Amino acid sequence: MSERALPLASLVPAQLRELLRARSLVLHRPVFGRRLGRHRSARAGVGLDFRDHRAYVPGDDPRRLDWRAIARRERLVLRQTEAEDELSIVFATDLGGAMGYGKAEAQKLSYARSLVGGLAWLASGQGDPVALVTGRQGAVADALARPSSSPERLAGFAEVLGDVEPAGTCPWLQLLEAMTPRLARRSVVIVVSDFLDPSGDGQPEDDEADRALIGALGSIRARGHDVVLLQVLHRDELEFPWTDRTTLRFTDLFGLRKPKEGAAASIREGYLEAVRSHQHRLAERCDREGLVLHTVRTDGDIVEAFLGLLARFEGVAPEGDAA
Repeated sequence: MSERALPLASLVPAQLRELLRARSLVLHRPVFGRRLGRHRSARAGVGLDFRDHRAYVPGDDPRRLDWRAIARRERLVLRQTEAEDELSIVFATDLGGAMGYGKAEAQKLSYARSLVGGLAWLASGQGDPVALVTGRQGAVADALARPSSSPERLAGFAEVLGDVEPAGTCPWLQLLEAMTPRLARRSVVIVVSDFLDPSGDGQPEDDEADRALIGALGSIRARGHDVVLLQVLHRDELEFPWTDRTTLRFTDLFGLRKPKEGAAASIREGYLEAVRSHQHRLAERCDREGLVLHTVRTDGDIVEAFLGLLARFEGVAPEGDAA
C-alpha cells in the first residue's frame, strides 16, 4: 500500500490490500472529467490511441494533420486521438443501526467499509477525486461531500468510517439532497446499505420509503450519473437459519421499537417470503430506473466480492444475475 493510502490500512484487510496492487478501476463508459486522468474520455483530445479523423478548419493546429490520410482522401483532415479524463466517485454510506448486525468481519458495516476503502484506494491511486457522505442517528455528515483527489482525503475516509458505531437511522432523502448539488459532471455514485428498511419503520408492507429512495436515486441517474446500489447482507438475513421451536428475542437495531419474542419455526416461513418479495421489488425498481443493484453477503470471500464489484464497473453482470 502506498504512503498516500496508509490511512486506509485500518479499513482494508490484508488480502484485499495485496489485490489492490495489481488492479485498476475501469468504467464501462467514457467519462467526462474536469481534468486529465486515466479513463477513456467522451471527447477527443491529446493522447496516443487513434480515435477518428475530421475535416480541417481554419484555426486548427496544423501539427495534427494526418498526411497519409490526406494523400488518400485528397483533402485536409486532422487525426483525432482518445483523451483520458478523471472520474469522480461519491460514496453515500449507511451508518445506521442495522448495519451493525453480525460479528467481526461478518458485520455488515465492517464488510462494507472494506469494499468502500478498497475502491477509494484504487480511485485515489489513479488520481480520481472521491467523496463520502454518511447518515447515522438521523443526521447527515457531509464534510467530505465535495470530491477531492488530495492526499488528505483518504485520511478523512479513515476517520469517518474507522471506529464509528452504527446507530439510529440513515436519513436517505436528506443525505441525497446534501450530496447531489456537489456532484461533478457524470459522476459515479455508490450507495452502500442493506436496503432492507430505509425508513427504519419496520413495516414490510409499507414500502413508501423504498419508493422514495429509489425515485431519488433515479433522478440522479437521469442527470447523467451512474448509480450503483451496493447491498450488503448477512447470511442470517437471507436464510433465517433457526428452524426449531426455540424462542428467539428480536432487538430493533434502530432503537425505535420494543424487543419481540417468537418461536423460530413459526416465524421463518413468513420472514423468508417477506425478504424474497422485498428483494424482487427492489430489483424491479432499480431496473426501471436504470440503477445497478449489486448484492454481497458478509460470509463471502472479500476478495471475490471486490472483484465482482470491479466487474460491475466494467459493465459485466455476475453470473446468473439478470441485472
